[in-house]
Amino acid sequence: MSKKAEPLTFGRKLKRLREKQGLGLEELAAQLNLKPSYLGKLERDEVLPPVAEIITIARHLAVEPSIFMGGSAPESVRDSRKKALEQRTRDYAYRLLTREGHEHHLMAFKVTIDPNSYHRKVAYRHPGEEFVYVLSGKLQIKVDQKAGFLGPGESIHFDSSHKHLLKNPGKDPTNLLVVIYNP
Repeated sequence: MSKKAEPLTFGRKLKRLREKQGLGLEELAAQLNLKPSYLGKLERDEVLPPVAEIITIARHLAVEPSIFMGGSAPESVRDSRKKALEQRTRDYAYRLLTREGHEHHLMAFKVTIDPNSYHRKVAYRHPGEEFVYVLSGKLQIKVDQKAGFLGPGESIHFDSSHKHLLKNPGKDPTNLLVVIYNP
């Protein structure tokens, strides 16, 4: 009887890529400016990073970010991964909307932020530009020291190399269209 291969999760993919490039956990963590304990949690699938961090990790490892986000699995597998992702992140669920490919610099996501919550990281940054359009709900956004509120139909475009933080201050889920451009 053949043993079923376990699916390649974000953490397993990350660990394989790190090892393939001959990098130790501490070495890669230092290069990414992350704590080794946090990188270990990523590899064990105990936490899943925000999209911006996935992009930063992928660029550093010289791979397309979409390899971490699935897309080629059957729909039932994609749905179960999406549910698992939403459960793990609880306040920051996202779904890739654009086509996968190594030549693409633009990625679009549908992002859901649960009521009265924010992304657990204090703030994050990544190369390129970001466009955020509020589909429904309320959004509080802080870019560097500037903060503001957006409602349905409103948007913001900013240099994503600046620290930015998204928060849902409302009682209903906030749904966003987030487009990220990486040079």
